[in-house]
Amino acid sequence: MDERLKQLIAGCDTLPLHRSGAIQAHGALLCLSADGQRIRHASANLASLVGVPAESVIGMPAGCLPWLPEDMLAALEPEPGARRHLNAIAPHDSAESIDIELIRCEDAVLVELQPTPHGGAPLALYDRQRQLLQTPSDSASLLRHHHTLLETVQEITGFDRVMLYRFHDDWSGEVIAERASAGLGSYLGLHFPASDIPANARELYRLNPSRLIPDIRAPAVPLLGGEGEPPDLSRSGLRSVAPVHLQYLDHMGVAASFSLPIRVGGRLWGLVACHHRQPRHLGQAQRTACEGLAGSYSLVLGSYLAGQRLRNLDSAGRRVERLIESLSSHADPFDGLQQNAHVLLQIVDASACALVIGGEMALIGEGPDSDGIALLDDWFLHHHPEALLACDHLEALLPGQTQALMPACGVLAAKGPSERHGPVRLYWFRPAEPYTVVWAGHPNKPAEEDPSATMLSPRRSFEHWVETRNSYSTAWSNEQRMTAAKFRTALAQWL
Repeated sequence: MDERLKQLIAGCDTLPLHRSGAIQAHGALLCLSADGQRIRHASANLASLVGVPAESVIGMPAGCLPWLPEDMLAALEPEPGARRHLNAIAPHDSAESIDIELIRCEDAVLVELQPTPHGGAPLALYDRQRQLLQTPSDSASLLRHHHTLLETVQEITGFDRVMLYRFHDDWSGEVIAERASAGLGSYLGLHFPASDIPANARELYRLNPSRLIPDIRAPAVPLLGGEGEPPDLSRSGLRSVAPVHLQYLDHMGVAASFSLPIRVGGRLWGLVACHHRQPRHLGQAQRTACEGLAGSYSLVLGSYLAGQRLRNLDSAGRRVERLIESLSSHADPFDGLQQNAHVLLQIVDASACALVIGGEMALIGEGPDSDGIALLDDWFLHHHPEALLACDHLEALLPGQTQALMPACGVLAAKGPSERHGPVRLYWFRPAEPYTVVWAGHPNKPAEEDPSATMLSPRRSFEHWVETRNSYSTAWSNEQRMTAAKFRTALAQWL
């Protein structure tokens, strides 16, 4: 990726999406003061929903709105992010009913108003909810869990395509499950670069239970009132859409989208992403039902992953204990290293391992020579502040030193203090392992389409684009990192 594209992507990461000063046209918005007593901002389309011009309510007390019950404001929890719904309220002199959602923000209370959809079959979700609350026992049942969620969301929303999109450690994403209408093709298994959902957009997904864009071509509606910068709409579902994202959806052939964040341990794990070829609105009942399903799924997914992590930790702990017990039977740790070479490589699936104690070094397996290890050791000791390092591309750490580190392309390293010998360092190595990543379109295409661009433009094609990587090793798993950390601690204590 060239430097100009990196700068454009970094710019997208810092765009103030939450201060857009506008909302989408399918609803109206009031922004109240933090105590909920006074109206600071109102969307320009307020009259179309409640028959009262926006200009006439700005600066007025919230009590001037008879359809906004005072007890509803009083019942709103004080924590930022608290929400309260009120269904089907008919404003004064209006034949239409509206759905109201109150949202507590850090310095304001938002009141979102949307027309109540007419008709619609009741949502019978008990059986699906019950299924989603059953923790999977293995990877096969986890996949069935994915599909139960997607099938139910598609039934509720009627969207053409529903995908489960998982974030990787570098915030690139992959579609790991999908349901799509006939003739749409498939995104299953395709990867998307981190720049498709930049950091600021990911944070907004993390803060909100869902995000609906019912019509990408509907004009944005400005917010009126107030002075200075626009209000913070981080927690608003009606917040307007960034032009680059509208263009992105248009290039995908999508007219409407609906997204549900999947959060595990407070961190954004992935998204349920729904796409439709025509504009499509969802009522509050549909959105709330999908949010509940995504919440149940997130809880069970977190339980499944935590169980896996505990089992892996327990297994790693037992392997490390056995290895340390065997090593401790040798007076010379380097002799113990040689005698337990097979096990030491096997615990993290490495092709070579080096132990460095003080100025002494020993290597087992096919790894860099002593000069190469010394080069890496100096960098790890003096330029890497963390006690653990996992890298699948050594060229990125030590540019221009590829030849000195041959045949290794990846390293898992750990360091820790020993009372008798000072810092102890362990290095596990892996050779290059050519592999392919199938992207949904060329991830760096925007720079090629318009070299003079001053803002990032989404790629126009999402056809399969295959990248082959030749100077990378197989990536180190979280379990292997945990095993390395445990072994480092146990070895340092023994020595």
